[in-house]
Amino acid sequence: MEPQKLSRGELIGIIAGLILVGSLFIEWFSLQEEGVQRDESEDLVCGESPGNADLSCTGFETFPILRWLLIAAAAAPLILSYIVIRGHKLSWPRGELTAIVGLTAFVLIAYNGVIDKPSPNDIGVSLSYGYYLALLASAGIFLSGGFRAVDSGGGAQRKPPATF
Repeated sequence: MEPQKLSRGELIGIIAGLILVGSLFIEWFSLQEEGVQRDESEDLVCGESPGNADLSCTGFETFPILRWLLIAAAAAPLILSYIVIRGHKLSWPRGELTAIVGLTAFVLIAYNGVIDKPSPNDIGVSLSYGYYLALLASAGIFLSGGFRAVDSGGGAQRKPPATF
């Protein structure tokens, strides 16, 4: 094991993964109280509790499946760092899979906040700071993996054509 092999990009990726997990427990959506008629059974934004009085929702309580996917995405920089420290040989550029996971997390977060908000009636649902923090952290995971993929030189060496 050689921890000195870790570059600044891997450390940024680990920090971004920790921020992504932490942002799940911060307010992602806020609900406007005044002037909005809500049918409590149809407009559940914060999980399954219809009597939610605080009018703010975290990412963890809003998305029952996405929360586990984002936690798994936050583990990608840790796995990349383990591969770098141990010096494992891979058939693809190191960091490429981490970049793909980070980009996928970014797209999922953007889709669930901009295109398909968690309420059937989007009236009075606005994005909050936890959402933007998660979006930024997923971009950090993407960039840290992408920089590592470029630094590693492109993966396995290819043989010339017609050689076995």
